[in-house]
Amino acid sequence: MPRQLENMIVVITGASAGIGQELARQLSARRAKLVLSARRLDRLEALNASLGGGHLCVRADVADPADCAALVDQAVARFGRIDTLVCNAGYGLVKGVAETSLAEMQQIFATNVYGTTECIRAAVPHLRRQVVRDEWRGQIVIVSSAAGRRGLPYFGAYAATKAAQLSIAEALRVELADDRIAVISVHPVGTNTDFFATAQDKGAMRMPPPGAGEVRQSARAVANAMIGGIVNPRPEVWPLRASRWMLSLATLMPGFADRVMAKYRGQIRKLNAP
Repeated sequence: MPRQLENMIVVITGASAGIGQELARQLSARRAKLVLSARRLDRLEALNASLGGGHLCVRADVADPADCAALVDQAVARFGRIDTLVCNAGYGLVKGVAETSLAEMQQIFATNVYGTTECIRAAVPHLRRQVVRDEWRGQIVIVSSAAGRRGLPYFGAYAATKAAQLSIAEALRVELADDRIAVISVHPVGTNTDFFATAQDKGAMRMPPPGAGEVRQSARAVANAMIGGIVNPRPEVWPLRASRWMLSLATLMPGFADRVMAKYRGQIRKLNAP
């Protein structure tokens, strides 16, 4: 039975921009009731106003466990339940693994990984108590990445957080199956958002522009695929289906994948040469 989006209570972290913002727009158009969360409250309020003003905005930094708990508490206090928790907040960092400081590594894990697990830890007790609707008590959507299947040169720290999210989703999906709580992971390829600009700023390195044959998706396409997974829960959502099979091939032939990635490594090194 497909889950009904109308009046579905959806919590979205990282809703102020990019994929999270587009997902909010699409869900609001389908009359879902949203809890919009991010660090930039002004952007959330502007988004809410553009959607008619009927949603709840919660300023939260998911790197802070107290903010994660407060987000869940406010969502439940306002709407009485959470039908879908979308763990979307995160960022990238363009930097070699050996050059990434301990503080930088801790910070990206605090946001991308612990920000996911702390929201889940706060939400699951509520989800387990909820009555079943459309065959599910609730759902957890973890926005990982295609990079969770294959680490990229100069994106090692980011890819590690996405691989961690994938492992968490795989384990949690089985752990919560008897509770009728769906868990899915989402694996976009490069998406046309401010992700890349932020990653360059944080890593203090430049990236080459998209080359011939490189695929970039729109946030709209990714959000649309995510909605498909919300309506009809499945283990994984790959907005670009071909990427799943290409990465499966890379797993079978890691040496070949290394040679392909070496070309990208060379482009970054040339662009950032002194």
